[in-house]
Amino acid sequence: MKRIQKIAMFMFVTFTCALITTALAIAVVYAKYGFPKAWGSLGFMGIAGIGGLAQLFFKKDPGKVEYDERDRQIQRRAALTGFALAYLIVGLATMLPFTILGPNTPITTNWLPLIFGAAGLTHFYSWSIAILTQYGWRNKNHE
Repeated sequence: MKRIQKIAMFMFVTFTCALITTALAIAVVYAKYGFPKAWGSLGFMGIAGIGGLAQLFFKKDPGKVEYDERDRQIQRRAALTGFALAYLIVGLATMLPFTILGPNTPITTNWLPLIFGAAGLTHFYSWSIAILTQYGWRNKNHE
């Protein structure tokens, strides 16, 4: 398995754990205290930050060629996929309220960090899935 696959799998697992933990925490806190306090459960999304440490955990193999043309193309496609889906999330998060509520409806700025976080999470989550999908989820043709 190539280093980039290991990094993508690590990010996929940590992001999935973060999403599941956050959803469960929001459900539990909402059931007990109501929705305003349930927003605090979004702090569990910090687990996804562990995925950013994957570069430190999986070191480069000494003496081996790390990338060839196919690897660069896969990474390029994965980056474009991540960008496109993050852009879609930002577009939907900004245009749906405009379309549904109308142009004169004020919206609180409390939503801005959530939109930013959702775009970032979408980018890296879709990047990981795109890398794993293009290489195959298992170690087929590589070491």
